[in-house]
Amino acid sequence: MSTRTLLALGAVVLAGVLGLAPPVRAQSTPSGRVSLASQTPWVGEAGTFRLRVDIAGVRRPDDVEVAVTVHAPVTSRSQFQRTLEGRLLGSALHTVPVQPLTAVDLDPAGAIRFDLALARPGAGAEPGQVVLPGAGVYPVRVALREVGTGTVIDEFTTHLVRERDDDAEPLAVAWVQPFGAPPALQPDGTVELDENRMARLATLAGALATSDLPLTLAPRPETLDALSTEATDTLVAVAETTAGRQVVAGPYADVEVTSLLRAGLGGELRAQRETGAATVEHHLRVSADRSTWISDEPLTAAAIGALTGVERLVLPEDAFTPLDRPLTLANPFLVEGAGGDPVEAVVADDGLVAHLTGVGDPVLRAHHLLADLAVLAYDAPGLERGVVVRPPSDWSPSPDFLATALDGLGRGSVVEAVTLDALFREVPTASSGGAELVRELSAAPSEPLDIDSDRIDELRRDMASLGAITQGAPASRPDLAERLLLVAQDRSLSPDERDDYLDGARRTIDERLTTVTILSEGSFRLTSREATIPLTLVNNVDAEMRVSLLLQSEKLDFVGPDGSTTGAAAMPLTLAPGNNPVVVPVEARTSGEFPLLISVRSPDGALSLATARLTVRSTFLSGMGVALSAGAGLFLAVWWASHWRSARRDRRLVPSPG
Repeated sequence: MSTRTLLALGAVVLAGVLGLAPPVRAQSTPSGRVSLASQTPWVGEAGTFRLRVDIAGVRRPDDVEVAVTVHAPVTSRSQFQRTLEGRLLGSALHTVPVQPLTAVDLDPAGAIRFDLALARPGAGAEPGQVVLPGAGVYPVRVALREVGTGTVIDEFTTHLVRERDDDAEPLAVAWVQPFGAPPALQPDGTVELDENRMARLATLAGALATSDLPLTLAPRPETLDALSTEATDTLVAVAETTAGRQVVAGPYADVEVTSLLRAGLGGELRAQRETGAATVEHHLRVSADRSTWISDEPLTAAAIGALTGVERLVLPEDAFTPLDRPLTLANPFLVEGAGGDPVEAVVADDGLVAHLTGVGDPVLRAHHLLADLAVLAYDAPGLERGVVVRPPSDWSPSPDFLATALDGLGRGSVVEAVTLDALFREVPTASSGGAELVRELSAAPSEPLDIDSDRIDELRRDMASLGAITQGAPASRPDLAERLLLVAQDRSLSPDERDDYLDGARRTIDERLTTVTILSEGSFRLTSREATIPLTLVNNVDAEMRVSLLLQSEKLDFVGPDGSTTGAAAMPLTLAPGNNPVVVPVEARTSGEFPLLISVRSPDGALSLATARLTVRSTFLSGMGVALSAGAGLFLAVWWASHWRSARRDRRLVPSPG
């Protein structure tokens, strides 16, 4: 027998001698989890609040019960936030009779269903009905408890939203949905959109397709370009969700306006906007809204002034100095740009966004969002108000969250889903002191973009020259060099990554400078003063190219269309794909062997696409040459005749021998 066993027996004997009961191991509290499966988002004055909860992980159902309690309505938004944590719930108005799990019936989906019928105001309440004092947001506490002790095993708080029974305007809710991902275009021109991001975008596109809610889409153009090569099905799905919705055009890449301006790159901001709008319109087949600017960064007055044509802004709350108002600001207001002209603006409510980005049950978080909107609606039921819900750009939505939230927004009378355009048009501007509210911008701490602006200027000049070469050629999306340059300005990149993109743009430009070839045999023979020199220029791309053919020679004159001659010529040409024969009329100034320099350049002459050196051999005699030759011949003839006569005379003077 072991020592441990002997000690245990000794303890039992000693307890018996002393009259003590043997120790009993305490029974642990039952385990389990409770979560929200679904609920009624809005309940009419005599409607039924249907609550469905899921139970999981319960090992001893006989010892577990579910308690549902309806509490007094919240009186402020700050109290509402506390109720999410199970605090400040207020007094209990109604408690559902408690039953152990073994006595509860499950619905076909395996959830426990509670139907809470509301008593009609002014009428007597029947047994089991819930009596509520009026419209409001009522916390509902659902707890999984141990039978007998009431010990809470797990719990959550949702809300019963009782609708108004008057004709007050609903709260306008503009859901602004970003649709994008970090840059997929790589510095080498390839596209890499990883599977997780593609799955997230596909989920979002699918959720948007199942709802006809009039929301606002804010797609990232660079992402649309990536989807056009990596996930065309997702791109098609997004395009099909635009009907009846507002589509806002943003910059091609995710850029910080203030940083661009402080780096002296105001021209790049214009390029970002123009290319972004064109890309959205091409892929989604819509007319994109270019007068609305949506940003999650603060803007300076100078930045607002630089957004030419923008009439409406959606900015975060920290873009403005704090307001001392008793209620959450839920109306558009004015903000002044650098030029002094006011621009309408709204803020994306941070408190609403917190429900989207939180952790935990997605269905419960969606109903927290709807209840929060109801609190805002009931803050001032006699006023027309509106708020903006804008998920973060990198938000990974749960399908359950989106389906629940969008479905709730589309039903009931408490809120009304609208586009941004409708919110600005229908919700009046906030007032202060009898005048329209003008909010002051907060300081926007932003460093200049860490990028080589001189390199950008150089690339821009070369790209302009290249653009003149293919001007008018159809393009399904921006040129690769243009896209690389715009992506280099994305705020998510490091300085080294920006340099990689600029290097990629330079390589792309240099590669396009080798798309023309000059075919020549290296030499050409002229047998007359006036002649033509045949050349062949090869266009190696599948589009017409506009170029300038430059010719230079010290011993040739080039004949223009009007018959004039010059020692250097620049011929504008349009090269079709493939071989392009060119005949150059020339006049030789003299005979001999001399070089002809040939260069194909951009129309503005800034870029060289191809060069060649041709040796010209001229064998014709000019008028002066003929005269000199004739004179020399005549001189030789006269000399020979004179010499012949002199030699003959000398022979006659010599006596014959003998």
